[in-house]
Amino acid sequence: MIGKTTIKVESSLREIFAFLPTIGAFQPVFKAGDQKELLSFFAQSQGNTNYPLVWLDMPFEEKHFNRKRVDITGLTLILAVETNSEMLYSERLETTFADILYPLLDRVLDVFSVSNTLSYDSDFTITKFGNYSEQAEGTEGAFADIWDAIKLTLDVEINDTCLRTIKI
Repeated sequence: MIGKTTIKVESSLREIFAFLPTIGAFQPVFKAGDQKELLSFFAQSQGNTNYPLVWLDMPFEEKHFNRKRVDITGLTLILAVETNSEMLYSERLETTFADILYPLLDRVLDVFSVSNTLSYDSDFTITKFGNYSEQAEGTEGAFADIWDAIKLTLDVEINDTCLRTIKI
């Protein structure tokens, strides 16, 4: 097996997410890190973001098979968008969730479904967050702007095949 390289999950996901279409007028942005980094990103970005965010939540465990395949159980992605802190949850459901977050969720699942390098069994779990930045411990009142989010959790398998163009 000399010359084989280990599959880099973050790089594989970045390549796949490069094929995500615009949501509204904005291109989704992919980032990765732990909860502390996500909240730091929120704080640095407040008031300056119009794009939906796809955040790979770390840490996660990778089970590698002969450097040809890696399985991840419970891969978590945070799909988030900055929103108006004055909105009620019912308003958020009709705007940020209906117009941005659910379409983003559907497109993420679409690119996963048609990718030749990633597979999942079509089962997933979501958790919806209104005011995501206030949900994290010790952050209440820390953000002038609020992020609505969907946490997507699923089991995936990534292989070492070269990624083909994804059309959705």
